[in-house]
Amino acid sequence: MRGSRTKRLKRPGLGLAELVHPLSPKVFLSDYWQQKPYVCHGALERFEGLAAIQELRSIEALLETWRGSAEAWAPRGTGNPVITAEGHQLSAFFDSGYTLYLSRVEQHVPALVPFARRMELELGMRVGEIYFEAFISQGAGSVVHFDPNVTINIQLLGSKKWWMAENEHLVNPHLGWAVGTEIDEQMLQYSRQPLPARMPRGAASFEARTGTLVYLHPGYWHSTSNHEPSLSLLYTINPPSWTELLVDEIRGQLQRIDDARELAFGLGSTAGYRNKRQRLEALIREIAGAAARLDPDALLAQWGGSLTASFERNPGVDVRVKVVGRRGATRLAVIKRSGRKTKTIDLPIEAGPVVRWVLARHAPFCGHEAAAKIRGTPPARVVETLDELEAAGLVIRRRGPTRAAVHAGATARSPA
Repeated sequence: MRGSRTKRLKRPGLGLAELVHPLSPKVFLSDYWQQKPYVCHGALERFEGLAAIQELRSIEALLETWRGSAEAWAPRGTGNPVITAEGHQLSAFFDSGYTLYLSRVEQHVPALVPFARRMELELGMRVGEIYFEAFISQGAGSVVHFDPNVTINIQLLGSKKWWMAENEHLVNPHLGWAVGTEIDEQMLQYSRQPLPARMPRGAASFEARTGTLVYLHPGYWHSTSNHEPSLSLLYTINPPSWTELLVDEIRGQLQRIDDARELAFGLGSTAGYRNKRQRLEALIREIAGAAARLDPDALLAQWGGSLTASFERNPGVDVRVKVVGRRGATRLAVIKRSGRKTKTIDLPIEAGPVVRWVLARHAPFCGHEAAAKIRGTPPARVVETLDELEAAGLVIRRRGPTRAAVHAGATARSPA
């Protein structure tokens, strides 16, 4: 009985420990994360659950499942542009030697969703910041390039030759770039040296076989080539940059200023130059003032939302929970009593595990802690229920994270 209960409560999807084995998550985060690649060969079956997903067992199965569009990359040397192909066209492009790039695979293969949500919890990401991409090819590969995000590539079928090299030209690129394509103007401004026309000297190479895992941090040079049917699946870890977050915040503050929202007339003429300069000086001062008013604690609380918020049970209310059926639908009735006043809050039945977990707490907790510990409930549902319980007055949102959470974050290695 105990064994069956353990199996039933096991969290779905692969965790970081299973992905980076034989390394421990602690070693991976301290020695590899955002520092250097990690390549590990082994049987695909070690990624429990992933190899069992029916839609990923063959190229044909995945293409048959695909209902949206995808990019088709022409074989090298043809000079043909990237084509956006519809689902029913993908097999023909694949047979013609094109490499297929499929984005947001979890939208077509729902069994992958728990894998992304679990990794988000373990890496401290927000919901939606990890998603899946897939590459399908049989006689091509990718040109020398780098990506702006973290990728964990798993070779599901076939084999593929890799070349990779450290990027000494720039760090933390805000965009991806491939050799031979136009270079973004902003990227040119922070590049340490001209971007290369080929893979940098000293590149390492290896053969990725079925079951090989490749971790790369943003900006690392790599290219691939294969001469047999190949299917690889990528965990794409793509939170916003600090620049994106702060620019959005400053933009929001400037949008409240009437003069800042005015259209910038006359930029192509020197007429009225003094007035334009005065207006711009005033707005630059507004930007400086807006930046000075930014509160790091408030911003982190805003960006993290209920995942990083600290909650505690409201000690002033008694709560009773029961399941009721209304008009053929089963709902959760949460009965709140404060003094002589009684109020019933109607919640979806899926909120039950969250409500029961919260009611059993005797100490403050963070939203992400609840999402990690409440098995079988998607993090989005946990957050939504916490918000509903707060609105109903059953829990109280505290200012800032718990002391225990801050201490743990200060002593542990963080992906941030």
